[in-house]
Amino acid sequence: MIDLRGHLDGASLGRLRAALGLNGVGRLGDDWDELFGEVYRTIAGVAASVELWRDVDSRGWRLDIELPGDPDDSDVQDLLAAVRAEVEAAGVQVASIARRR
Repeated sequence: MIDLRGHLDGASLGRLRAALGLNGVGRLGDDWDELFGEVYRTIAGVAASVELWRDVDSRGWRLDIELPGDPDDSDVQDLLAAVRAEVEAAGVQVASIARRR
C-alpha cells in the first residue's frame, strides 16, 4: 500500500491516472466514490493489480497493489520503487509505503 500526500484535484488525478495507466472511474464531486482507477499490468517484471482509493472519511488517497503468488522481496522492492517513480513523475507526493503480508 502506498499512501499519497495531499489533495488531488482533477488535473493531478488525471496526471496520476495517466502515469499509472489507470482507468478513469469515480467522481471527485461524489462524496461516496472511493475507487478512482484500476489496472492490471506488469511493473518492474512483476504482474500486479494497482487500484487508486480515496477514503471517504479522511479524504486521504492510497494505492493498493495486489501481487499474485509470492514474488521475491527484491522483486517487490523493485515494483514499489517503479510505482513510486511514476507517482512522483505525475507530481504527486508519496507519504508512506507499507507492505502487507
